[in-house]
Amino acid sequence: MMKHNKNTILGKIIYLTETLEGSKLEDAALAKTNKELTAICEYLGADKISAIFFSVLFVLQNQREQPVSLHDIAEFLDYSFLYILEYRKNISILEEMGLIYMAKKRNVSPHPENNGYQINGTVMNNVIDGEPILKRETGDVTTERILGEIREVQNYYMQGDVMDYFEYKRQILTLEKKFAKNKYISNTKRFFPEDFDSRSFLYYFSVALINGEESGELIHKYGYCETNAFILIAPGNRSSRKKGMTVERDDVLMTEDFIKTAYIETEEYYRGRRKVNRTFKLTINGIKKLFGSEAKNFLDESKSETELDKTINALSMISDIYQATDTSRNHKREQLQKEEAENVGLSFFKNIQSAIKNSNHRFFLYDCTTDFLSGSSSNLCRTLNDLHGHDDRYFSELRLFLDEKHPLLTQGFLEIEKNDVIEQTEIGLGDKTIDLLYGNNADLYKKTSAAKNVIMPEKLKEKTLFYSNEVQQQIDMLTESFDQKKLESMQARLEQKALPKGIAVLLYGAPGTGKTETVYQLAKKTNRKVLHVDISEAKSMWFGESEKRIKKIFTDYTRLCRECKKHKENTPILLFNEADALISKRKDVSTGNCAQTENAIQNILLEELEKLEGIMIATTNLCENMDAAFERRFLFKIKYDKPSLAARTNIWLSKLPELKNHDAERLAGQFDFSGGEIDNIVRKCQMNEIIKGEKPCYDELVKMCNTERLESRQEHRMGFFGA
Repeated sequence: MMKHNKNTILGKIIYLTETLEGSKLEDAALAKTNKELTAICEYLGADKISAIFFSVLFVLQNQREQPVSLHDIAEFLDYSFLYILEYRKNISILEEMGLIYMAKKRNVSPHPENNGYQINGTVMNNVIDGEPILKRETGDVTTERILGEIREVQNYYMQGDVMDYFEYKRQILTLEKKFAKNKYISNTKRFFPEDFDSRSFLYYFSVALINGEESGELIHKYGYCETNAFILIAPGNRSSRKKGMTVERDDVLMTEDFIKTAYIETEEYYRGRRKVNRTFKLTINGIKKLFGSEAKNFLDESKSETELDKTINALSMISDIYQATDTSRNHKREQLQKEEAENVGLSFFKNIQSAIKNSNHRFFLYDCTTDFLSGSSSNLCRTLNDLHGHDDRYFSELRLFLDEKHPLLTQGFLEIEKNDVIEQTEIGLGDKTIDLLYGNNADLYKKTSAAKNVIMPEKLKEKTLFYSNEVQQQIDMLTESFDQKKLESMQARLEQKALPKGIAVLLYGAPGTGKTETVYQLAKKTNRKVLHVDISEAKSMWFGESEKRIKKIFTDYTRLCRECKKHKENTPILLFNEADALISKRKDVSTGNCAQTENAIQNILLEELEKLEGIMIATTNLCENMDAAFERRFLFKIKYDKPSLAARTNIWLSKLPELKNHDAERLAGQFDFSGGEIDNIVRKCQMNEIIKGEKPCYDELVKMCNTERLESRQEHRMGFFGA
C-alpha cells in the first residue's frame, strides 16, 4: 500500500480527515491530529473548527463531485447535527475569507443548514500544489461587498416564489445590523430611520450604480420587468407609491432629490431610432448623501444632467399626469399647469409656451413628444381622449386634425399620418418641435428623404438617350409637363374639374430599351427625388403582409411629397420598376390563396392610383398581359421599340467615340441590339482594355457581339460569355 506524504498540506488534510472520520470529534482524536490541525490552521489563517470544516469539505467534494452541506459534514464526523449548528458561523468565516462559496441553495436564509458549499477551484489547486492561498481579509468589508449581499437577497425575493416579503425584510434588517458601522448603511438609516421601503428602493438603485449600470439595465440583466422593482416595498404600500410605470412625483425619494426618472436605450429600433425605456436612478445629490466620502468613486462628471436630460424628465412627469386615469380632467389640467410652470426655466417649455397660447394644445404636444422620445408615434384618438374624454372638444379637435387645419399641424409642430380607420390615425413630431427639443443636433432626429430606396437627383449621372422620333416627342412633352410650375397649374385645373390630379405614366416595351434610364434622366432634368420600389421586397412570402407593404409604399411616398413641399422642393417621382407582376391580368381566386393575395394587391394599387396626388411611373416589358383596369389609369403610355438602325449607330458612337462612322454602321446593321445589350459590349471592352492594356479592334468587337446572346433555343444549349 502506498503511503501519502504527511509533510505536504494535502497530506496533512488527508491524515486529519481519515483520523476524524466517525470520531464524534472526541478529545483523543483531536489530540492525535493536533500537529496536522495546527499546520492547516496556519496555512488557512483560520481557527481549528473552521480548519476541520474546510478539510472535510475538501475531501467530500473530491469524493462526491458535488456541493457539501452541513448535514454531510455532521454525517462524516458522526457528530450530532444540532451541535454542528453551533459552529455554523465558522462556515461564514470561510466564506468571508473567499475560501468557499455557496453553490446550491435549498433555503433562503443566510446560513441554511442544508445548502451546498464548494471550495473555489483556485483554492483547490493551491492545496494540491502546496501553494500559498490568497485570502480575503475578514475585516475588509467594503460598501460594494455589502450591497452585493443585499442584491443577492433582493434577487431571490424578486423571483416571486422563493421568499415572502416579511422574510425578505428580516434578511435585509439582519444585514443592516451586521454592517451598521458602514458609512453607507448608517447614512441610509439616518435619512430614513423608520421608512424601510424607501431604504429598500435606495439599496436597489445603489446596486445598479456600483455595477456601472442604469437601473433599467440591471432589471433587464436579471430578467425582471420595470414594475418588479415595486415588489421591494410592502404589498400594502405599492399602490400609494406606484403610478403606471413610475413613482408618484411627490414621493419622498423624489422630493428629497434621492432618485429621478431615467431613460435607457434598448437594442430595439423604431423608425430609425432606438427605443427608450423609462426607469429610475440615483441623483447626484442622492449619491453624495448616501455614499459620503465614497461618492467620488461613483460620480461620473461626464454624465452630469444636461438641459436636455431635465427636459426629458419633465416631459415624462407631464406625460404621466396626462395619461392618468384615476383623476378628474379638471384636476388633471391643474396638475399639468403646475408641472409646466415648474419647468418654465427650461428653453423648450419657454419657447413652446411663447408659440402656443392654448394650454390644451401644449399638453397634447408634450405627450406626443414623450411618445417620440420612446421611439413611437402617438395614436390621435387615444391621445385626445386622455385629455378630453369624448366630449365636444374631443370631436372638434379630431375634426381639425383630420382636415389638417389644426394649429399644431399648420404651424409645423406635429405631422399626421392618416388611416382609413380613424382610430388608427397617428401623430408624429414636426420639424419645428424637433428643432426646439434638440437644437443644433435636430438634423439627427428628423426623418430624412435620403432613405435606401430614395434616389437624390444630384446622385444621378446625366446620360444621352436615343429614341425614335415618335418616342422622343412624347418624352419631350413629358419633360415639359414635369416643369414644377406647369405641373402645379395642371393639377389645380384637374382638381377644379373633379378629375384625378395625379400623373401616372406607363413606359412599356422590349427589355434594354432605356425605360428605367428615361425615368432617371427625367428626374435629373427636372430636379426630382425618385422613390424606387423594389417589387421583390414589396411582394412578401408571408400571406397578408404584401398588402401592408404596398400600402406602406404609398404612405411613404405621401410623406416624401409632404416633406418636399415643406422644403420647397419639386414633387418626387414614385417609380415601380419592372411592374409586370403588379399590373398583370387578375387571376381566378379559385386557384388558391396566392391568387387572392395578388388580386388584393392589385385592388390596393388601383385604389391608390385614383388617390394619387404626385407622379408615378411604372415600367413593364409585358404590356400585353396588363389588366384593363390599369390601362385607363395611366395618363401617359409610351411604347419603346427596339432602336432603329440610325439610333443603334448613334448609340455605338456615343458609347465608343473611337469607332469610325462606317464601323458603327456595320455593327448596327449586323446586330439588332438594344441599348442595354450595347452597354454590355461596352463594359466588356473596358474590361478587355484593363486586362490587355489596349482597346479591342473591330474584329474583336464582332466576336464579343456574337457571344452576347444565348445560342438558339432549338439547340438546347446554355452558356455564359467567357466561361
